[in-house]
Amino acid sequence: MQKPLLLFFLFVGVANGNDSCDRKEMEDTICSLCGQRKGSQLTSGTGKPIAFYAYMSSNIPVKTLSKHKIFVYDRVETNIGNGYDVKSGTFTAPENGVYVIHTTTFSNDKSHSVIEVVKNGVVKDVAYADSGHHDDVASTSTLTILNLKKGDVLNTRAGPGYGGQLLVSNKYARMSFSGFKLM
Repeated sequence: MQKPLLLFFLFVGVANGNDSCDRKEMEDTICSLCGQRKGSQLTSGTGKPIAFYAYMSSNIPVKTLSKHKIFVYDRVETNIGNGYDVKSGTFTAPENGVYVIHTTTFSNDKSHSVIEVVKNGVVKDVAYADSGHHDDVASTSTLTILNLKKGDVLNTRAGPGYGGQLLVSNKYARMSFSGFKLM
C-alpha cells in the first residue's frame, strides 16, 4: 500500500470517529507498517522473491496414472527464483524458509483421484477430486505451509486411489501447482 493511500485510510478512520489517535500515533503506525513492508520476508535472502505457478495444458486420462506418478505441469507462468522444473514437475527450494504451496485438481464424469503433496518423498498434504458417482466436474485444492531447507524437493503425485476417465485441465478448469516463500 502506498503511503498517501495509507494516510488517507488512517485519516478517514480518525475523521469518522472509528479510532482516536494523535498525529504521533499515526506516524508511528505508518512507520511500523512501512518498516514491515521494507523488511518483508516475501523475498529471498538475496532480496529477490521466490514464487512459481505452473499448470497443465491438457487433460490427463486416468488410465495413464499409476500410484505415485508425479504430475508434470507443463505451462509455466511464473518461476521467480527458478525453483520449478518443467521437465520433472518438481519444485526445489532455492533457499531455506517457510513456503506456501497450493494445488488445484479437477476430475470429470465418474472419475476420481487422490492427489498428494510430497516433500523429499514424504506425503505432507493430500486431497481427493471426486466425481466418481456422478456426471459432473469436481475440484479439490490444497494449501500447505511448509518449512523447507535449500534443496528440498516438492512435487504432486497420484495417490493410492484413482479411477474413471479423466482429470481435467482446459480453458474452463486448470490443474495447477504453485507456491511462494513466505519468510
